[in-house]
Amino acid sequence: MRVSALSIVLALWVHLGGLIHIASATDIRAAVSAVPTDLCGEMVRHKTLIEGRPVSCSRLSLIRFSYFGFDNAVHSDGEIVVLDAVAQHVAAIFDALLDRRFPIAKARLMNYYDGDDDAADVDNNTSSFNDRVVAGTNTLSLHAYGAAIDLNPVQNPFVKVTGGKREASPAEGKLYLDRKAVRPGMAESVIELFADNGFSIWGGDWRDPIDYQHFQVSRALAEQLARVSAADAKAIFEKHVERYRQCGRSGKRTSDCNR
Repeated sequence: MRVSALSIVLALWVHLGGLIHIASATDIRAAVSAVPTDLCGEMVRHKTLIEGRPVSCSRLSLIRFSYFGFDNAVHSDGEIVVLDAVAQHVAAIFDALLDRRFPIAKARLMNYYDGDDDAADVDNNTSSFNDRVVAGTNTLSLHAYGAAIDLNPVQNPFVKVTGGKREASPAEGKLYLDRKAVRPGMAESVIELFADNGFSIWGGDWRDPIDYQHFQVSRALAEQLARVSAADAKAIFEKHVERYRQCGRSGKRTSDCNR
């Protein structure tokens, strides 16, 4: 095979299904960029970006990445919008998920769903930024800061306990209520990967509701990152990540390192 200076070709061997996948090296690693002006406008029109909220479009980053699908193929159409300060670490997370062949159903921007979180969940969409409140409250979601990520909502459903009975959302997620029956796409195997890149709070640790798909930073940290300049926010987040990693190396549990 000839390899030009402009295009390096990788052969990705996937033994599941006996498939061979060929992809460009430039498509494999996640790419971080500022959100283009036209996309900012689309976000406003689709109600995923609302003026006057803590994070403006100038503080958001667009990440384009490749991911390993449930069909055992590598897809290059992954997109996610996050706060600029966390973008490089989010890119590292998705690169690592690809390297591990951790399956992702799809990753579309919330514009595709007009900001409807329920619709995105039913479609098993992995996403981050969405200018919305926490359901049933007037409190801004951490998604409105671009500081939370929802991963494979079907395999990692939102669970409410009513009268001692667990109810999964989306409904298809009821097949994944038994978290001891480990299957591809379930979040438990990547908790430490997210934590090691700054997203050390996992909704699967919550009691009621339980949100297995949800990874986030603390609200206090998200508010601080949104309040300061982009450069200062990045420096603060890097210190946050390094502090967690040092704590982890000391042998402490994730919950202890979050304090």
